Amino acid sequence: MYSCLRRRTFFEGVLLSVLGLGRRAWAQAPRVLRYRPLSRPATIPLAALDVPWRARRFRAQGVSPPTAANPDQPVRVNGMVVRVSEGAARPERFKAVCTVCPHEQCEVDFIADPAALDPLVLAEIGDVTEPVYLCPCHNSTFTVSEGKRLGGPVPRGLYRFRVTAVTDAVVEVGEVEEDVLLFF
Repeated sequence: MYSCLRRRTFFEGVLLSVLGLGRRAWAQAPRVLRYRPLSRPATIPLAALDVPWRARRFRAQGVSPPTAANPDQPVRVNGMVVRVSEGAARPERFKAVCTVCPHEQCEVDFIADPAALDPLVLAEIGDVTEPVYLCPCHNSTFTVSEGKRLGGPVPRGLYRFRVTAVTDAVVEVGEVEEDVLLFF
């Protein structure tokens, strides 16, 4: 009976270890982003985004999803859209993010010249040649192209919008990452 208990304890330990490793791997795996349509797409004049790394702020409005604590409520979100590459005006040439830092909800700044960053920030994030977003509250930094975290105390990157259309006159931001509508 003693060996049965030892074997059972051993297998329980192995199972718990496997489950623990699986949970850690799941937490570190890239998240599949779910986007929800905005109540009304935000439109930004195309002329304001005529060259790469030109940025423009906008305000979007969505509706909290049915799973939210307060479902079907209007949610206003500040964002910024940036042209990230030259060429014909197509949705993939523009990236948009929520400009509210997920750390403590401070409004991030667009830094066109990364050489202007504080030397301590540069020491943490390394050589950066493209513009970045910087949270002025705690120096969290993010890439402009995807809103990914570069450094600072923030636990994740910036929430994202999806550019859904580009016409001869406007860039249309029509969807937002669902979590924004749950947490803001």
